Amino acid sequence: NSAQNMENPLKVLELYSGIGGMHYALLDGGYANAEVVCSIDISPAASLVYKHNFPCTTHCERSIEGFSAEDFDRMGFNTIMMSPPCQPFTRLGLQKDVDDPRSRSFLHLMKLLPAMQSPPNYILMENVKGFENSKAHELFCKVLKQLGFSVVEFLLSPKQFGIPNSRLRYYLLAKHNQKEFPDEVNQLGKVFESSKENPTKTLEQFLEEPSSISDEYGLPEKTLLRYLNVMDIVNPVSKSSTCFTKSYGYYAEGTGSVLNTANKLRYFTPTEVANLMCFPEQFSFPDGFTRKQKYKLLGNSLNVYVVSCLLKFLVTI
Repeated sequence: NSAQNMENPLKVLELYSGIGGMHYALLDGGYANAEVVCSIDISPAASLVYKHNFPCTTHCERSIEGFSAEDFDRMGFNTIMMSPPCQPFTRLGLQKDVDDPRSRSFLHLMKLLPAMQSPPNYILMENVKGFENSKAHELFCKVLKQLGFSVVEFLLSPKQFGIPNSRLRYYLLAKHNQKEFPDEVNQLGKVFESSKENPTKTLEQFLEEPSSISDEYGLPEKTLLRYLNVMDIVNPVSKSSTCFTKSYGYYAEGTGSVLNTANKLRYFTPTEVANLMCFPEQFSFPDGFTRKQKYKLLGNSLNVYVVSCLLKFLVTI
């Protein structure tokens, strides 16, 4: 397998790159000579974090709509990893689907792929549950099939991989003109090979030293009184936590678990949320980012370990 990677190193175009979760998943696989040839994201805040963590990667802070098929061919990538904006497909985003202006760049991408001289060998996409019932999904799968891609789809949560956090997400894996994916049953077994030996960890393995956590993470009295009965309260030996959303830390209901530790309730810190999303220890935010910004950027990101398992499945099976 490493020989295969040596012959044909993964050259990745990372679209909607956010704070770099896909890039970390690629690094996590330890593929020989793999690299992100270009990352693209229109968000200035996410781009700052990305460049802070990956200063050597070519990063474009602009819309995908500004790129042509020729531009893509010139980049010389053989893999696309992406996490398109999920708002058009979520309940909260009112499911405008392909009519949502935020879908435009994704629709543009579907025009670019057929126009490329050398389309990628591999595509890995992450999105919200619900995407699989959208018009955009139908169009995307149609384009991929027309181009000769073999496609497989999953709904997966980090809980299934031994990580004490729920974040159910839709994943699509596609490979071009290569042997078909094996049947469904074998696939899941392969994806989870790693997790069978790993029983679910407890939260304490993801927490910061109590002494280093400032009082600002404690829950204000008025929040407690108002929301206590709707909050998901966990403790360090719990083996689960709810999905952290971008409103975590300043909107109490349904945005993520709170921690009961030393008889005090507090929010998980951004570092702890990043840990639960399997970002490596060296990941950091540049100076000057507020807690609110950090939670928002993490809430828009993905679970690095789940993507790394799926990437391995995609390129080795």
